[in-house]
Amino acid sequence: MSKLQFPYQKNFALFLKTQSLSPTTIASYESTITAFYTFLLANRPQSLADGIRSVNETDVRSFFDYLQQSRQITLGSYNKTLTQLNRYFTYLFSHHLSDQLPTLPLHGKQVSEKTDINFVWLKKMDAVLADSHLHFYTRMTLLLLAHGYTVNEFLQPGFYKVYQKMKSQNQEELNFRQSYQDFIRPIQEKQASSDIFLKKRLDLNHPQLTNPALHKYLKSDQEYIGFTISPAKLHQAYVCYQLKRLEGKSDHEIEQVLNLDPQSLLYFKKLLIQNNL
Repeated sequence: MSKLQFPYQKNFALFLKTQSLSPTTIASYESTITAFYTFLLANRPQSLADGIRSVNETDVRSFFDYLQQSRQITLGSYNKTLTQLNRYFTYLFSHHLSDQLPTLPLHGKQVSEKTDINFVWLKKMDAVLADSHLHFYTRMTLLLLAHGYTVNEFLQPGFYKVYQKMKSQNQEELNFRQSYQDFIRPIQEKQASSDIFLKKRLDLNHPQLTNPALHKYLKSDQEYIGFTISPAKLHQAYVCYQLKRLEGKSDHEIEQVLNLDPQSLLYFKKLLIQNNL
């Protein structure tokens, strides 16, 4: 943005650059905060009596009420907007530009789960892979789950050999895999390992990322993405999604395509029925 549209915009943008955020992500932050500031100027000018320093929790809640009632934003957009505003006000507070943290009492909204089976991430994989707000490990986890691999499989030493043979389904996926290689290459060189999930700290004897460590990355992204990132449950979703796509095929054909034994196939069929899918 060539013209400043909210307080400390230039300083905040420079701060985001130090956090290695992409220009697109920074522009998204600026758009969100501009919308918030514009809303206050038009609807609650009294809240800006002392500039951004006097903005309080009620002002933020009023903005979200407006977004939900007038814009009818999704839960994912709600969480993304809250995350961006929270980072802005945390920056102001930590740099002594404001003594307020008006977003602190607000919390992200969890997707209402009428069912344990979540297909949304599968249908929006391109957007997920392109969202640099999500950690690379989170996006790679979702990509591999969408290809049918389980967390126990892709955290094994040597899985990179399988990954290298995995075909990209479209250009968006290919672009992400190229970006991921740029991210992981310095860590691979540091750990002297070709695996694609690696610890940040040097550990030449056991460089592979552990399951609990991966879940820390996934958990940190859950509030932003709007659903629980459980590899086990998302693998169930993947299998159920594929079962719906394979309707009309024989059990034997489905077992071959999804690498299921008869008992597992029966389990997933019951899961579809129980969740009215």
